[in-house]
Amino acid sequence: MTTVMGGFELVYDPKTKKVSLPEGTDLPDIKLELEQLNTLTSELISNGNEVPPPPSQESFNKDMSKMIMKMYESGVGSFRKGDYEAAARQFSLGIEMIVRRLKFEAFQGTIQELTPFLMSRADAYLKTKEYLKAFNDADLLLNMQINAPDNFLRRGVSNYFLENYEDARADYQRGLAFAENNERLLSELEICLDKILEENGDKI
Repeated sequence: MTTVMGGFELVYDPKTKKVSLPEGTDLPDIKLELEQLNTLTSELISNGNEVPPPPSQESFNKDMSKMIMKMYESGVGSFRKGDYEAAARQFSLGIEMIVRRLKFEAFQGTIQELTPFLMSRADAYLKTKEYLKAFNDADLLLNMQINAPDNFLRRGVSNYFLENYEDARADYQRGLAFAENNERLLSELEICLDKILEENGDKI
């Protein structure tokens, strides 16, 4: 079934109950919104209720929480053994499980689960020298927790090894604004400032 809405065509499939754009239509923003709509519709149908239950601690899937926690513990175990690649994979699997939670579940609970996974995976990526991946995780964390100095440290170290020295300096200084005596931040900032002087030809 095809209908015109907002100046463009939409295609509805009654079997899958999904809405899409006609093949070959180049509207990426609209396509993304339709994908999100289809995800919500699919979860609402599978829920079996006309209206999803209000998000609460009671409606949060506890069985999935146990599986997610086991995956986190496995990743921490691998990290402690020095198997950082395995740890990163296990943290990634845990993040995928969290992302697969029903979109109608309590968002606060999802954030609380996601945060330690992202922090630990960023640390594992730093150990494996995958600095861009570490940066992406640290950057996402800072969008979720702007007042966490350790996340500024993670992003700062990532920026440093990506040779974004001025950005690294800014990250360390922002972290110190929340924890002015943090020894690791102070140490990394000093190293970064020396590197900036060297890059500018000012270091003797």
